Amino acid sequence: MLRIRFLLRMPWFAVTATAVALIVRAMASISQNAVRYPDSVGYDTVKFFTHTDRPWPIPFVFSLAGSDSLRIMFQVLLGTAAWVFLAWGLSSISRFPRTAFASTLLLGLSPQIIRYDVAILSESLSISFAVAALAATLYRLRTRTMLSNIMWGTALTLCVLSRPTHLIVVIVCLVPSTIVFVRTRARKITMTTLALLSLLGAGIVSLRTTSHVSLLNVYTVISSRVISDDERFTWFVERGMPNVPNMRTATGYDYAEELPADVAAIVQLPVGQQPPQLMRVGGVQLATWLKNNGWREWSRYLITHPSDAFSHASQLAGPTLNPPNGDFLPLKNGAMIPQSIFFTWQLWTLLSGVALLVGFLQLRTRSASLLLAAAVLTTWSIYFITVHTSGIEHVRHAVTVSAMIRVLGLVSLFALWPQRRPIASLDEHDDELH
Repeated sequence: MLRIRFLLRMPWFAVTATAVALIVRAMASISQNAVRYPDSVGYDTVKFFTHTDRPWPIPFVFSLAGSDSLRIMFQVLLGTAAWVFLAWGLSSISRFPRTAFASTLLLGLSPQIIRYDVAILSESLSISFAVAALAATLYRLRTRTMLSNIMWGTALTLCVLSRPTHLIVVIVCLVPSTIVFVRTRARKITMTTLALLSLLGAGIVSLRTTSHVSLLNVYTVISSRVISDDERFTWFVERGMPNVPNMRTATGYDYAEELPADVAAIVQLPVGQQPPQLMRVGGVQLATWLKNNGWREWSRYLITHPSDAFSHASQLAGPTLNPPNGDFLPLKNGAMIPQSIFFTWQLWTLLSGVALLVGFLQLRTRSASLLLAAAVLTTWSIYFITVHTSGIEHVRHAVTVSAMIRVLGLVSLFALWPQRRPIASLDEHDDELH
C-alpha cells in the first residue's frame, strides 16, 4: 500500500505514466516494417528554399534518422515527447493533475494517432508537431522565459511549415499583435510580432517552392468536383477555363510516363505521383490556365457559393473525422488499445463548447477560454481548407485536424473547468520594441 501511494505522488506518477506510454507506443510500431508508398520518396530529400516536393520539417527529421527503421523510432519518440509535454502542461493547471496527465497520454495512444508511426509519410510527425505547438503555447502563457520562447518558436515553426494549410495558424496568431499595432498607431511592435511575420514570410516561400504540388492538387479538385458537375463546369468555362474535348470523362489516373513532354514541363509532376487523366487530356492549354488561374477561380467559386462549400465539408466530416477503420491507408501495426477511446468528433466538439462557455462566464478564465476558442475555430478553418484544396485522400489529409479536435476538447476540459492554477495571460508589451 505504501508503495502504491508513493507511485501515485505526481512526480513518480508522471514518470511511470510516461514510461508506460512510451512502451505501448513502441510496441505498436518498433518491431514492424516501415511502410512506404509511391509519394514517400518525396520525404527523402531535404530542401529549404528551393524547388521541392515536400516542405522541409518532415524531410529534415527523416534525414536525421537515416534509415526507415530509425525513422519509425524517431516518430515514436517525438510523438511520445509531444504528448508528455502537453500532459505535463495540463496537469500543472488542473485540479486533478494525475487524471489530466493520464487522460492526455491515453488519448495520444489512440490507434487513430499512433498507427502512422510505421508509415514514411507526414501524418505522424504532423500530429506530433501540432500537439507540441499547443503544449508550448500553454507553457509560454504561464512562463515567460527564454526557454519557453525558444520552445514555442521551434514547435510553432515545425507545425506551421509541415503542411501548407497550417499557415493559417500564423495569420491567427498575428491578429492580436496587429490590433495592438493599429491601436497604438504603429508605435508599438513586439519581438513576437516580428518573429511571426518572419515565419509567415517563410511559409509563403515554402508555398512557392512547392507550387508544382499545389498545381497537382488543383487538378484533383477540378477532376473530382468540377468536370462531372454541369453547373460548376459551366461556371468555370464562363470564366475562361478551356473546354477541351473529352475532358469531362477524364476522371481517372494515368501513369507518369504517359504524360506528354510539353505538359510535363508545365506541371512538373512530383516524384512518385500518378497524374490525373485530366492532365493528359487537357493538354498544354488547360495546364497553363490552371497554373495561372486555377486556385484563384476555385477560391472565387467557394466564396460565391458558400452553401455548396459548406455542404461538401459537412458531407466529408463523418468519414474523415470519424473513420470507421484504417482501410483508407492499410498499415501493419503491433498491439494497440481499442480505437473506441478516440470517441467521435461530435462528442469532443460538444465538450469543448460546454467547457469554453463555462470558462468564458468566469472572469478569471475568460481570456483563456477566448484563446482556446480561437484555437478551435482555427482548427475547423484548417479542416475547411483541407477538404477544398484536394480532391482525393481526404481522410489522410485531415488526420491532424481530427486529432486536434480531440486534443482541444481535452485541453478545454482540464484548462478551464475546474482549475487549480489559472493560465496566465500574455502581457502584450512584455517584449515590445520602441
